[in-house]
Order: sequence, then structure tokens, then C-alpha cells
Amino acid sequence: MKICCFTLVFAFLWSTYSATAQSASTAENEVKATWKALQQKELNETAFHQACDLIQDTGKTNLELSYEWLAEYVPRVQKAGKWEWAHMLLMAWARAKESFGIFEESAKLHQKVLQNAPPNSQQYREGLTGIVLLYSHWNKVDSCIKYLALGEAAAKAANDSENLSFLYTFHAANRIPPNDDKSRENYYRQAIQLAQGLKDKNAEFTARYNFVVNFLEDNPAQQVAEAEALLELAKDPTFAHRPRFYERSNFWFRNPVPSVYFYMLQQNLLLADYANTNKFADLINEVVIKPNLVPAQTPIFMTQMAFSKATIGQFEQAKAYLKQTINLLQLPEKEIPFPNYFTTLGLIAEHEKQNKLALSYHEKALAKGYTAAFYFIPPEMYYAHALTINGEFDKAQKALLKFDSLAKKQPYSATGLYYYEYLTELQKARGNVTGQLQNVQTYYSIKDSLTNLNRYRAVQQVLAKVGLREKEQQVVRLNEEKNARELQIRRERIFYAAIIGMALLTIGFLGLYLRNRQIRNQQALALKQSELEQLEKQRQLDLIQGIVAAEENERRKIADQLHDDVNASLALAALNVSSVLEKGLSDAQSRPKLSKAYEVLGVVSGTVRNISHRLTPLLIERYGFRHALEDLAETVNISGKLHLDTIIVGFEDKEKYPISFLNEVFRIIQELVQNIVKHANATHATVEAIEHDNGIALMVEDNGVGMADSTTATGKGLSSIRAKVAYLNGLIEISRGPDGGTLIVIDNLYPAE
Repeated sequence: MKICCFTLVFAFLWSTYSATAQSASTAENEVKATWKALQQKELNETAFHQACDLIQDTGKTNLELSYEWLAEYVPRVQKAGKWEWAHMLLMAWARAKESFGIFEESAKLHQKVLQNAPPNSQQYREGLTGIVLLYSHWNKVDSCIKYLALGEAAAKAANDSENLSFLYTFHAANRIPPNDDKSRENYYRQAIQLAQGLKDKNAEFTARYNFVVNFLEDNPAQQVAEAEALLELAKDPTFAHRPRFYERSNFWFRNPVPSVYFYMLQQNLLLADYANTNKFADLINEVVIKPNLVPAQTPIFMTQMAFSKATIGQFEQAKAYLKQTINLLQLPEKEIPFPNYFTTLGLIAEHEKQNKLALSYHEKALAKGYTAAFYFIPPEMYYAHALTINGEFDKAQKALLKFDSLAKKQPYSATGLYYYEYLTELQKARGNVTGQLQNVQTYYSIKDSLTNLNRYRAVQQVLAKVGLREKEQQVVRLNEEKNARELQIRRERIFYAAIIGMALLTIGFLGLYLRNRQIRNQQALALKQSELEQLEKQRQLDLIQGIVAAEENERRKIADQLHDDVNASLALAALNVSSVLEKGLSDAQSRPKLSKAYEVLGVVSGTVRNISHRLTPLLIERYGFRHALEDLAETVNISGKLHLDTIIVGFEDKEKYPISFLNEVFRIIQELVQNIVKHANATHATVEAIEHDNGIALMVEDNGVGMADSTTATGKGLSSIRAKVAYLNGLIEISRGPDGGTLIVIDNLYPAE
């Protein structure tokens, strides 16, 4: 079960557990003295706020000391009858223990919350919401169901929209009832609807975030759209302020924008897109970690970053994050509560070929459970993989079989992807070639699906939105600074007059800078547009030049044929006739000479007819494209040089295409057939012409000698054909046939506009 994993950590750890660079001994003595002085004061609201601030701030450097003070201060507050104040302290205390995976102590503190608050109070309902979240992360399903029922009933009775929204969200995220997606969606929708009317946006963001992360797993497009909406929702002032203990005791979504960043990092891990995974990791480091370092980040946060870096193969960076984690916690390694700390160590050990050590780390991770950890596949699968590389094949098989039905039900998920990858490795290790081949085929099919272009582009779009969001955050921060300056000006008008001038000057320079940048962007855009237009004009010019060259080449061919064939034949016929005229009909050779002249004139007539057809195929105009193509095949077959088969589909409607367009298509086929006759040394060829709804497709294949390199084939004939195909908006592909020869495919021919 996964309920906004990072949300719990952000809720308390972010504000209560960051290391500082102060001298430990000096700082501790100072805060102890301050605490002692506070205990001497009367217990009023001011003193209470001061005590809360000191506890919360001390927790950043010395968590155990803050726990000691809570244990001392809560009974004093309760004894004074200030149960509302005690509630604030107990909720913060319980959530801190929960954040570190110390669930038993957290459960005891949550019970004290319920005992402290009156049953019909807002604080009691907050306690029920908190204990539901605790049992959810503790994987105590029965207890979770029990307190969900109590909490929902109490919230409904009091018309408490915020807590009811939280509980509906946790209800859906816990998959109660199981395998009922319709019910889950209904709970999410109700949670969002209840929260939309609230001024505080914690409940709405929690519902929407869990809906995106936990429910829309099979709808990438909607996931991206909802993620963008989450970034917009994060602009709300609700999330601009870090509440103190006494400002908000109910659940609150700490740092929503980083949570969305982490979600997008997870999506890229799922897609095996390590480049963008690294971009989001660096973005989180720049936007989240560095601004909050004092000087290091919280241990759980460092652990998540280490896990992400190890997953994408950056093991040295992963080691660095783990080192910071253990330095901050100051605990023996075996007592670290975060399971994916040990999973990361296991991945590093596997990389370093320390297989037995890797197996022991994965066993420790399983013993820790799923608390406060992000896994995009179940940790048992890492364990199964470690068993395989250690030769414990039966145990590995047993561990993987637990996920067989889930992988088959949801193959296009991270679980499905890694299940088949690890199963393939197991079959290979066992020497099961048949099973290995079957599973590796399934693995690559899933991998190709997960990395499809549409989902990749969707992630890229959100990446762009993230950049825009950061710009907007900068503007928000500038506005906050401006408001703070104006408040100081009202209090000390004279003293801060110079600061006002400097602020206005800064804003003016910022405006000029932004205006100048906008102008530069517009100029760059105009220049880019101009370049595109020039490229398009050049393309049109190249196309026209290609067509002119093709027509010029055609005219040369016709001229050569008239000169070489027709002129020579006519000269021969004239010679024979001239001889007969000189010697008379009585000469014995006159009749054979006249017969020869007649034969030559017949050949000339056929040649002239062929040239005429090449210039304007009259058969197309009279009888249609189909008949003209069949006539071409018949002419080639009669010549005896080549056997030409035709396959013609369509072309029943003679008026569907302009005659000029069909003439161009026919000339392309003529040129291809002539190339086969002249150059291919082929005995058989096939011409296919197929009419589609949106154009014409051609395929010409022969059994000749083929081309040395079809992909780069050039020549006047092929250049002419390529130019004509481009003019008719088509695509041409030339390759060697499966049995030798040449295969030419031309697709998507339609009349030029």
C-alpha cells in the first residue's frame, strides 16, 4: 500500500530533522538554559508558543532532547487543563515517531491523542485521521479498517469536510475493498469534491496526488494532465508557509512541488529513461535540498535519492547519499529504519559482484517492511534476483511465482517488466533455453511498450512545465519579499526610505531585464521562422530543379532515340528504295530491297508510337490507367526480352484522378521497367499498382543482378524517378529483394497541389 510516501516524511521530518553547523556542546547548553528559563514562566499562550518553537527548532539538531522535553512538557500542559495544547504536542510527537518507522511508540502516542481529546471534538477527529495513516504505513489492515470506520462516521456526523476528505483518500489508497477499482475511484472523487470548497488546500492536494500516483497507473495521458494541475494547485498560499506545532495539528502535505518532482522521477525510472531521471534528481537537489540544507538533508530524503541514483547506475553518488544518511542518524547500520537504505546497499553490492552481501542486504530490506520508502517494484523481486545470482534457484523461483498472476494481469508496468527480466535470468541460469527465449521475448515487448513515444513526449511536456513552475515560484518569492519590505516601511518609514528606493530600482531593473529578454526571444523566434521559410523555399526550388532535370533527361532520351533508331532506320529504308529506283523493278534484288524497306518502316512506326506514348499515353485517356498498364506489360512480353507480370487493384473510376497525374505515374512505371530491361539482366519482373483511399502505391520487383548499395543508388534514371515521386508527394524505398534482384516500393502518391 502506498499513501503519498514522501508526504509523511515532509510533514514532520523536513521541519524537525535537518543537521546544523552549530557547535554541539555550546548550542546544547544554550538551548537547555533557555528551556529551563521557560519552565519557570507562567503557562500562558506566549510561553506555550515559545516552548513549541524551542522544541521544534531543537529537533533539527537534537531529536532525542526534543523527545525528552515533550515527555516533560505534555503532562504539565495536561495538568493545567490545556488539552488543546496537549493535542498539538502529542500529534507532532506521534508523527515524528511514525516518520522514523517507530510504529509501536507512535501508536501509543496516537492512543494518548484520542484519550486526551473529547470524543466529539475537531481534535479527536484529527487523531482518528492520524491513526489511520499510521496503520496504513504499518500495514496493519484490520486496525486501519477499524479506525477508518470510526473516523468516517465521526467526520460525517460533524460535517467535517477536511478530515472526511483525508479519510476517503486513505480509504481508496488502502484498496478497501480490494480489487474494486470503481469503488476506489468513487472515494477519490468524493475526497476531491469535499476538499475543493476548503480554504486550506492540504486535503485537496493529498487527494489529487494520491489519485494520480495510486489510481491512474494505466492512463499516462491523464497522469500527465493531473500532474500539471497539481503543479498549479501548489501555487496556493496554503503551501507557502511552514506551520508551527501550534498553527496546525492536522495532517498537512509538506512541500507538494517536490512530491510531484519525485513522482516524475519515478515515472522516468519506470520508463528506463535514465537521462530524464537524472534531470529530475538534479532538479530536486537544486530546488529542494540545497535551499533547505543546514548543511545536510533529512536522512529519509537522502535515502530516497540514493535509491534513485543506484537504480539508474550512478553508484558513487548513491554511496555519497547513504553516507550522509548514516552521519545524520548517528545509528548503527542495522538500526536504520528505512528499508530502501538496505535495498540500495544490495544494488551497490550486486554492482560490485559481492553477491552474498547483496543477498543479505535485500533480506534486511524485507525485514524492515515498506515503511517510508519508495519502490517502483516490490522489494521481494530484488530479493528473488539476489537469490538467482547466488545460485539459490528454487528459492528464487518460489519468490518470483508470487508475482506471476500480477505480472500477467498488469504486464505493462514496472512489476511486469522486472518480473520477466528476472525470470529470464533465472531460466538462463538453470539452462532452460526454451523458457528463457519465451520470457525474454515478453520482456522486450513490455519494455518497448513502456518506452513508447507518446508517453516519452508526455514526460517531456511536464519537464517543460516544471521549468515554468520554477519561474513562477521565483516571482512568488519576490512578491513575498516585497510585502515584507512594505511592512517594515510602515513601521519605520524614515529609516527604510533608502531601502524602498533600492527595492523599486531593483524591480525596475528586473522589468527592463525581463522586457529585454522577451524582445530577444521574439527576435530569435522571428529569425528561426525566417530560416524555416528559407529552407522550405529551397526545398521547393530543389524539387522544381529535379523535375526540370527529369524532363530534360526525358527529352534527351527521346532525341537520342529519334537520332539513333528512327533516323538510322529511315536512312536504311531510303537507301533500299533509292537502289530499286535506280535499277528498276526488273532487277532480281529489287523485291527483297522493297521488303526490307517495308520492314524497317514498320519498326520506325512502332518506335514513333512508343515515343508518342511516352510523351502522352493516349491509352490512359481513352481506356484508363489499368488498360494502359496491361498494354505496357503486353508490349514488353511480346519483345521477348523480359516476362512482366502485373497486379492491379482499383482504378475503376477513370475520373477520380487527373489525366496528367496518371500520366506521371505511368511514366514512373515505364522508366522503372526500362531500367530493368536495360540494366538488370532480369528474366522476370512484377509490377503492382494499388489504389488506396488517399493515393496510389507502386511496387516493382525483378530477379536481376540487383544493386551494390540500394540505399545510396544514384543515376540519371533513378534521380528522375526520385524527383517525380517527390513532386507527387510520395515516398520511395529501394532495396535488394529477399531472393536477389531489386525491390522498389513507392507509396502515398497523390496529385500535386
